[in-house]
Amino acid sequence: MFRIFYAEKDATLYESTPNGNVGLDEVLEIGKRQEIDSTVYKSRSLVKFDMSEISASLSTYGKTVNNCKFMLQLYTTHAKNLPANYSVYAKLVGQDWTNGTGYEAATTTDGVTWNGPQSGSSWISSSQQQRIGTSTLYVSGSGSGSSWMFQSASGGSTAGLITSESFSYRTTDINMDVTDAVKVWLSGSGGATIPNYGFLLQLADSDEADSAKMGYVRFFSRDTHTIYVPKITAYWDNSTFTTGSMSAADLESYVIYSKVKPEYKDTEIAKIRVYARDKYPRKSPTNLFPTQTVKYLPTSSYYAVFDAATDEAIIPYDNIYNKLSCDSTSNYIHIDMNGFMPERYYRLEFKIKDGFMEQYVDDKVYFKVVR
Repeated sequence: MFRIFYAEKDATLYESTPNGNVGLDEVLEIGKRQEIDSTVYKSRSLVKFDMSEISASLSTYGKTVNNCKFMLQLYTTHAKNLPANYSVYAKLVGQDWTNGTGYEAATTTDGVTWNGPQSGSSWISSSQQQRIGTSTLYVSGSGSGSSWMFQSASGGSTAGLITSESFSYRTTDINMDVTDAVKVWLSGSGGATIPNYGFLLQLADSDEADSAKMGYVRFFSRDTHTIYVPKITAYWDNSTFTTGSMSAADLESYVIYSKVKPEYKDTEIAKIRVYARDKYPRKSPTNLFPTQTVKYLPTSSYYAVFDAATDEAIIPYDNIYNKLSCDSTSNYIHIDMNGFMPERYYRLEFKIKDGFMEQYVDDKVYFKVVR
């Protein structure tokens, strides 16, 4: 099972324009650029999600943050001069910030910038470290380029405070496991509530400091006019498997068909039946028509959801969280349409595993999500 959540706000921090806000720009940038005067300038991005929305959704399903996996996804618009190997880090922002109304081509001063979280304020420096309540977490920074949370030396685990994803000769899209970070925001730390100010995305500190490493990558922001808005996808396993009197499908010769409606409201939580039967059923002993008995697919059966126009995997395969369920009628899945981009078509695909064999089944049935 899954649920998609889109960014509440985001912005890029440009060292080259330290007092300029670009909160409504269509792209986010991470990296380093060398300008005409040979000066190297860094860029970092802030992305914030509404934790109350996530908490309410988990409550609907009777789940806690400990039952879930949370994946942060950003999609590349373009990249330039990146090294073959690099890492992107996500830190927990230490101060509240204002989105602002600026663009890269027309900056403003009404929101977050490289020099401060909002107009008239500054980022905390290392000499101004602040403790968060009674927890062992502190806020620190360098006075520019954002501030972030860190754990005191004797405070124990630092899980969730800094998360990273490494890239080596692969696509530059971010698909980062931020489960521990979401746990910090939803469950607190050391008995204290930890404020959610979002993620600070940047290159590794060592890469930012290395004058030999250059390049940058740009991602679509929440203000893009495409489907590639920054998002967090929550996954949890709510599958059940009861076959009743059904028999197993013959994986050497079978077909699948899905009971999918042409359209779903973007607020629906749909139960979609997935029927399997023999590809060449035997004739009934009492008439000339073949018996088309529903059979069940194995427990190692999974699903994925694709955007029909771009073939982008909206919900990719996952061998833990995207299992087919089964009851005495047939296999089935639940899909929460909340978070799907409305007025678009989607398609289902299935993966059936049998030992080391894998089969992919696309029944060519599409559905549309509407407002």
